[in-house]
Amino acid sequence: MAFWNLASSEPRRAHRFLLNLPSLGGRSADESYQQYLCKTVTKPSYTLSETEHKFLGNTYYYPGAVTWDAVTAQLVNAVKPDGNQLLLDALYIAGYINPDDQAAIFNGLGPAGTTFPGTPNKADALAALGDVIIRELDGSGDVVGTWKLMNPFITNVKFGDLDYSSEELLNIDITFRYDFALYGRKGAEPGGLTPEMAAQLAADRASRND
Repeated sequence: MAFWNLASSEPRRAHRFLLNLPSLGGRSADESYQQYLCKTVTKPSYTLSETEHKFLGNTYYYPGAVTWDAVTAQLVNAVKPDGNQLLLDALYIAGYINPDDQAAIFNGLGPAGTTFPGTPNKADALAALGDVIIRELDGSGDVVGTWKLMNPFITNVKFGDLDYSSEELLNIDITFRYDFALYGRKGAEPGGLTPEMAAQLAADRASRND
């Protein structure tokens, strides 16, 4: 039966979602990322590579490695919390040190406890964001699906363009890179292969080998 004839079978809607970035900011509740600032976010996607083999004028394809594609989000660049500061802080937390601070460290004038200039690294970049979670909602506000990016960090930030002729809200565009994503349907936490699916896969493979 089609969803328009069955009230309980409702299509997902693009505007029903929440983006969680728990560690972005953290100076105070007023200076941390808030979920209402998010305007858009792309859902995780993957690409399965292929390898070709040619034989007698024909081409055959075999699956290769999986790559999870980058996720992008657009936030309103607010005054409070200061969107510019949130994303610059994330860069410094990730391990970046600007040239002036590097010079101060080399001259023994850096922040207390800093003796060597660092560079961005994965452990610190992960700490700048925490768990990046996308929750899809239904019309009642209940969660109908949850995506969790595993080991996410920021790879690109655009603070928006100023324009005297525009009255539009100023936005920040962010790109996240991650290792892989987990998904949980309604009532379930994000996870990988379920016991039921594992059992089904084992049964299917066994039947193919008979």
